[in-house]
Amino acid sequence: MHRFIRLPLAGAACLLVFGCQSDSVSPPQDGPMYAVSDGAHNGNPDFFFLPPLFKNPTGDPNYEPAGSNPNLKPAVEICELGPPAADLTRQCIAGPPLKRFNPSAITYSDQQYQVNWRTDETPLNVAKFYRINVLVGTALLGFADVDPVSSGKDLKNVQTNEYIPLLDGRTLPIKFRIENGALCAVDGTPCGSETIHLASGGGIELVGGGEDFKFDIPSGTTATFGGQAVTDVTFNLEVCSGIDVDLPKVGACLRVSTFFDAPGGTGELVFSNPILISLCVLNSEIYTPGNETRQQELLTLHQQDGAVIRALPHASPNCNTIGMSFWDRVKNLAARVLEPRAAIAATRSAVLHVGGGGETDRTGATCTTSGTPSIRRGLFMAGVCPPSSPTRSGPQRSSMAAITPPHTVSDFQFALPAMMDFADPDDASRSAPPGTSLPTAVKVTDWDGNAVQGAHVTFLVPAIEGPPIILGTATSNSDGIASISWTIAAGSNTAVATGRGIAAQNNYPNAVVKPFMPDIDADTPQEAVFLGTGRVTFLASGEEAGTLDQQNLLDGSLGGQGIGRFSDINGDPDPDGTSFDFQDAQTFTPAVTGQLRRIKVPLVNNQGATVGVTMQVVAVNTDGVPDETHVLGEVTIPASAIPTDFTGTIGNPATWATFDFSSASIGTTSGQALGFIVKSLSPVSYLYNPESTNGYANGTGFRRNRALTAAWGTFEQDFGFQTFVTVVAIP
Repeated sequence: MHRFIRLPLAGAACLLVFGCQSDSVSPPQDGPMYAVSDGAHNGNPDFFFLPPLFKNPTGDPNYEPAGSNPNLKPAVEICELGPPAADLTRQCIAGPPLKRFNPSAITYSDQQYQVNWRTDETPLNVAKFYRINVLVGTALLGFADVDPVSSGKDLKNVQTNEYIPLLDGRTLPIKFRIENGALCAVDGTPCGSETIHLASGGGIELVGGGEDFKFDIPSGTTATFGGQAVTDVTFNLEVCSGIDVDLPKVGACLRVSTFFDAPGGTGELVFSNPILISLCVLNSEIYTPGNETRQQELLTLHQQDGAVIRALPHASPNCNTIGMSFWDRVKNLAARVLEPRAAIAATRSAVLHVGGGGETDRTGATCTTSGTPSIRRGLFMAGVCPPSSPTRSGPQRSSMAAITPPHTVSDFQFALPAMMDFADPDDASRSAPPGTSLPTAVKVTDWDGNAVQGAHVTFLVPAIEGPPIILGTATSNSDGIASISWTIAAGSNTAVATGRGIAAQNNYPNAVVKPFMPDIDADTPQEAVFLGTGRVTFLASGEEAGTLDQQNLLDGSLGGQGIGRFSDINGDPDPDGTSFDFQDAQTFTPAVTGQLRRIKVPLVNNQGATVGVTMQVVAVNTDGVPDETHVLGEVTIPASAIPTDFTGTIGNPATWATFDFSSASIGTTSGQALGFIVKSLSPVSYLYNPESTNGYANGTGFRRNRALTAAWGTFEQDFGFQTFVTVVAIP
């Protein structure tokens, strides 16, 4: 059961308590409860009823002496209360109010709003109870319940059984105070509100969050909401936590909520003229001439309406009190395409300097739920609405005292539009033994293809039903790379890199991917661009590693020289005008019929080579020589995958360089020889020396200088290697 606080009336009203007691119609002690909701009575801490309804609130802790807001157009309604509910509370009966005072009937002076209620013109029933509601648009700020008495002279406040005197016998002055934070979602957040007649135009300025926000409506504007014409709108501006995108965000977030008299409608408040939103930096001294970059020009004001986010057309901001327009300045930068493209700075002061603006023709989301849904990052954009019961310090509201949600809510913030793709196209589809950790990365870039730093990317395993599995999150570095390590399982594996608001190929099938942004350089007016969630899909096959079949372990007695494409050791010109090209090969004879999975060899990158190494698996001709006319598969591994420690590598097969042929489908037949060739275009040599003894009986080592001859020379030595095969069962 909800029970509400009963508080005493002002002294002037109390003088009438005893003399008029016999005229009262009092509810029984266990009967229905009635309510009052304002800053002094567990309600909106920025709204107060004033005498004669209640005592002066100047001593209340919620009262702000300098906080009165004269820029609103409130309305007052009188309704009849219905019968008590199960919890003994009452609500207004359905239908039009008993009496409505439109905003034009309400005056403002001396920090208070007032309207006079002629009770003799309103049919009241002493057996019933009534409620005084104060609204801005359809948003309820506060209310007080009253009980008419039989004498017709007075009204009784049902909270206290005390009487409210009626001036001139029949007129009740309804006085109240609205402070600046009355329509704010969170107490203490910088905010401000004003009712604007759209046809006349107007603007609101809010200083907060290190910004000077300006919201301008041009004269001659009309608006519709759910098919209804709207002429007067109360706009509330406040600082918010930030739009729900994974792009690098810049500056503070501005929330614009609308309140107006169009009950029952939903959707967007659509304006006939674009509205200008300007976000201006307060301190113009932070601007350093000549420090601009192209990415600063690309910054775009984004608008979030619930789950929908749009990149707005650029516009010159209303920052004239601070300095020259940001957009005018950056458009004149002759060097913007010539100088290096620095990544976006993390702070607003280093980027926008003076300010920027955007235009929109609507405020979008109708808020029907309170709070912010719990949404996993990177999956899709979440709807964000102000809480219906604001978070307040001090006394909290009762359940009946929650402010009505605004009709529409839009959040505005600057962000750097971006797109993403594979950091390495070869990573799109890979094979590796189960349990392998694969470096998995995307590169985030801007409109010009330059790296974007500070974008958030979520890597996940998609699910047909239920929530996906989050593999990890990463923030793009100065090279635009966002990377995780992905450990794959046996069989097919899928990982998806996602970014809310980051464009990717899924948003542009069979087309050129571009960031979600209007073209700032276009000569024609630009439309807002709807953002999506970009997805980059990685596939991996967790193939079985196979069983060790053939090997030749080194005994430590090594000879020969390295492989690679490098100059003669004494600096003389090469015989054919090219670099020497040393290559090695080894034949082997599989013992089982199956599929070749891996070959490991004791390569060492002890000279700082940076170019990778290629291995080819080939057939063997009738003379036992590797046959390059029959290449069965080829794999290249990067220099970073090859050990650099000679002493720790040569005698330890666990550290040998691995060439994965799982996806090449190379069959092995017991007793039928195969060969592999190891080569590189590196101008710095790799070490792959043969064993000084003929340690492998089922094959032979070969070496050649490809710059001189295509023929292989046989060795009395064998190279170190291991082959791994998956056995194929014979029916």
